[in-house]
Amino acid sequence: MKKILGIVASPRKLGNCEILTKVIMEASGPNNQLEMIRLTDLDIKGCRACYSCLPKEAPCVIEDDLDFLLARIRDADAVVIAAPCYILGPNSSIKKLQDRFVSIGNKYEQFAGKPCVTATTYGAPDWEGYTEPALNLTARFLNLNLVDSSVFFGAHPAEVIENPADLARAQQLGRALFDPGYKRAAKANECPVCWSDILRYDGANVICPFCGTRGVIKAEGEKVSLVFYPKSNHRFSDEGRRHHFEAYLNSKKQEFLNKRQHFKELQNPYRNTGYWVTPDPK
Repeated sequence: MKKILGIVASPRKLGNCEILTKVIMEASGPNNQLEMIRLTDLDIKGCRACYSCLPKEAPCVIEDDLDFLLARIRDADAVVIAAPCYILGPNSSIKKLQDRFVSIGNKYEQFAGKPCVTATTYGAPDWEGYTEPALNLTARFLNLNLVDSSVFFGAHPAEVIENPADLARAQQLGRALFDPGYKRAAKANECPVCWSDILRYDGANVICPFCGTRGVIKAEGEKVSLVFYPKSNHRFSDEGRRHHFEAYLNSKKQEFLNKRQHFKELQNPYRNTGYWVTPDPK
């Protein structure tokens, strides 16, 4: 028996994300233990950028529901993450969680290897935006083993499973969680490391803004294609995580401590000026 955690980043009760998560978890196999968390119900506060959490043994100093969520992820054998697209991106509860990854990134071993799938829902044609890459980014920064991800169209509650093909696709995601032979079908012109189809071009190279993988645009006659050159030390590799969350961030913290007085002097001309406006008391 496996324990599966479904994380639903939507406030809508019995909405598309909730139903998809249930379909996916139920398709994972018989007799599994299923748990769900509605991310929008949790009290997850914004990061303070205090860097108190940088030592690997140090927890985040903010007292909220983040530890509850992380404990449930640690206790799970697999994770399903679902979120709707709001204005071309995921529900804001996903971004609030991502903002706390400074306190999670250096503890990446705690979540390593747990299979995960993500499901994105959107309700207007061609308005899915960057929601799927953002959900996949969430899974990868948690160091989960992202097995597959999919996008489902549906504006009305339960509309995502009205089409039998979409229902079958959701069930396929569930079966993939514990299928060691499962292989995700790659999409054309996506980053081969993190699957993002959002890419930047600097005039010479194509760059994935998520994992940093680079490539080039090649033209052969009328055919144009992207050719990537993946490296093993990308941002989501163990080496990449150690570089950013341990080496780089700790070096910036030490730099601040060494130059604290200098930065205070830079702040002084602005210390006693304020142009803030606030709403009237209710």
